[in-house]
Amino acid sequence: MPLPAALRESLTARLRDASDPAPGRHAAPPAVRARRFVRRLGAAGVRRAEAAGLLRARQAAHQANVRLDGVEQTVSNLQPVAVQAELTAAQAQLTAAQAQQLAEQLAEQAEQLEQLEGTSSHFDAHVHELTVNQELLKAELRGLQHTIDELGWALAPGAGLAGAGARVAELRERVNGLDRRLRALPQSAGAPNGPANAEPATGRPAPAAREPAVPQSALFDYVGFERRFRGDPDEVSDTLWSRYGERLRQSAPVVDLGCGRAELLRRLQALEVEAKGVDSDPSMVLEARDGGLDVDQADALTWLADQPEGSLGSIIATHLVEHLQLDDLVRLLELAASRLRPGGILIAETPNPASLVVLGNSYVMDPTHVRPVHPSLLTFLLEGAGFRDVRLEFYSPAQGYHLPLVDDPSAPGWVATVNQAFGQLNHVLFGPQDYAAIATTPTSPD
Repeated sequence: MPLPAALRESLTARLRDASDPAPGRHAAPPAVRARRFVRRLGAAGVRRAEAAGLLRARQAAHQANVRLDGVEQTVSNLQPVAVQAELTAAQAQLTAAQAQQLAEQLAEQAEQLEQLEGTSSHFDAHVHELTVNQELLKAELRGLQHTIDELGWALAPGAGLAGAGARVAELRERVNGLDRRLRALPQSAGAPNGPANAEPATGRPAPAAREPAVPQSALFDYVGFERRFRGDPDEVSDTLWSRYGERLRQSAPVVDLGCGRAELLRRLQALEVEAKGVDSDPSMVLEARDGGLDVDQADALTWLADQPEGSLGSIIATHLVEHLQLDDLVRLLELAASRLRPGGILIAETPNPASLVVLGNSYVMDPTHVRPVHPSLLTFLLEGAGFRDVRLEFYSPAQGYHLPLVDDPSAPGWVATVNQAFGQLNHVLFGPQDYAAIATTPTSPD
């Protein structure tokens, strides 16, 4: 292929320039000049080839753009009518068999729906029946609840069903107490019959039988009374032990005068502390003995009089002194002082009449109480009986009755005076309900 005229002239000029040396320079050999010319010629060809390739790429891109414009024009010319026609053609392709199958499926579903409607009607009737039965059961339950409430009020008048359990427990204890008394009757019935006031040996009148220190009544159930108003035996045991347990354990042998249900005695014997109880109520004594406790049935004064002097380590009498006449109380304290060893302890707990709520509540409730014993009076009697170091400890303030005090730092000054007055009223009216006089015998004779 012949070269274009312009290109041929350009190459001829460049070859001529390469053969003529520049001024001031020596001409290169012909071979060298030829190589240089060839290199320059090759570089120019490469540049022209690259330019030609770029031109071809531009032409291809232009053709692609033209084609894309054609596609867009085709898409834009597509009409909804044509699409609808295609959908109509697709729907026409459904065969008669397919239409029949669809109809059968619809019929089957309609039949199932009818069955469900029938089941729903039956279920509604059953629900209505259950609702009626539920209302009838509610009526029966209300009647049963009314009957149970009446039974509760019959078992525990004044308390109702909530107190029926405690009353049943009381009845059980009463039955047990009667059973113990009946079992004790043959022993008393078998005692020899003789002159009531004569000694067999001398024929002289015997001393008149001493009346028990605690008033007794065959018509009054003191066991049931204590069960209801004194509290649960376990709680009473815990309270007594927290107050006096450690002192008594360190001062054996221990005697509990008027031990009653023997709550404290049970704790002492469980710890293998030598302890004995004394009570004049036969039912309580038998109950304690049935529990394996060492309890004597005797009057407290008679029992103490029979003990050797200085033979006991400690004596406790809880709620006993208020049951005694003054002479019996003085005698009891004197006997206790003589039967305790030097340094022995006497604990006498009793209701606190210095707290007026006691006199109007728990004290007057017990018909066997003889007289309240004021703390100062009991201290005086203990010192007169020969005890030393008499201390008073007070328990169980009636805090539920306390008048509220004003607790406001920003209150005026007169509020402090009112609070002080209320505090004094709380102490006098609703102070400690029990107190204990704790006295020790002299460690050496005076």
